[in-house]
Amino acid sequence: MGLSVSATVIVVAVVLICAGWALVSLDNGWVGRCFRSRFSLYAGAASLVCLVGLYILTGAAWRLGRTRRKGRPRPAEAGTAAIEFALLFPFALMIVLVMIQSMLLVAGNLAVHHAAYAAARSAIVRIPENLSYGEPRNVLALPEFSAKFHRIRSAAVYAVMPVSAGKEGLGGMDPGGAAVIQEGFEKFWQLYGSSAPNWVQTMLVGKYQYAWNFTEVSLSDPAGGGAYGDHETISVQVRHMLYLSVPYAGMVFSLAGGGELPGAPGHYATTIDVTYALTNQGVEDEIDVEQFPIYVGQ
Repeated sequence: MGLSVSATVIVVAVVLICAGWALVSLDNGWVGRCFRSRFSLYAGAASLVCLVGLYILTGAAWRLGRTRRKGRPRPAEAGTAAIEFALLFPFALMIVLVMIQSMLLVAGNLAVHHAAYAAARSAIVRIPENLSYGEPRNVLALPEFSAKFHRIRSAAVYAVMPVSAGKEGLGGMDPGGAAVIQEGFEKFWQLYGSSAPNWVQTMLVGKYQYAWNFTEVSLSDPAGGGAYGDHETISVQVRHMLYLSVPYAGMVFSLAGGGELPGAPGHYATTIDVTYALTNQGVEDEIDVEQFPIYVGQ
């Protein structure tokens, strides 16, 4: 007995998704590493299982209805159909919610991998700078006092802002700087003669608060002691509490590692750790600052 048209479509869709996933995983950069990671594989597999499960559940409901439709409809059958719908709907809804959250987990993991790459890229550029007496070339001060570390951490924070919770106050206290970023976005759109999108006013501050308070960045210690060497490999680890926004399904996924957000009952998150390593460029970028006006011949 051959497959039905709908079953053939599902099989082809699953095969194409798996083939595309495998193709992207061959990439040697942070995108390929994300799709090869265990977290993404689990989330992707859960999404495919939900897709197949939803198809089986829908097919079973359709077969039951078709059996009744073959005969003469009776008043009692309407009540039977309502009971079947009431029994199957919660399972179908839960499958859909889990599938949506699974796909959002893959997107969130991709953002955290990008954050680790962005932080590592910032590290190999910022550390060689001769920033101050306390932070000369290839020296990184303590994180709470380091301007270099602040810039490295900011690179990771900006990368995870798109997948952070947008409700203001959900991510804790405002770390400062949110108003400056919001003003910068508004000025950007003003330069082009248009007003800023609505999300700049309603979501930007909340996303920045959440990303800053729930993103940790740490760097590997210098191999030689107090200073990093030229062309030394620097590893940067980013740990982010990924917000689980889908009702009910978020609580299920938080059990794997995470839980409720501090001070926000009913809101859940899961922890994602990503480490990325790049080679320290070891050379300070120097730019000659020209003084104007320039008087030639005097």
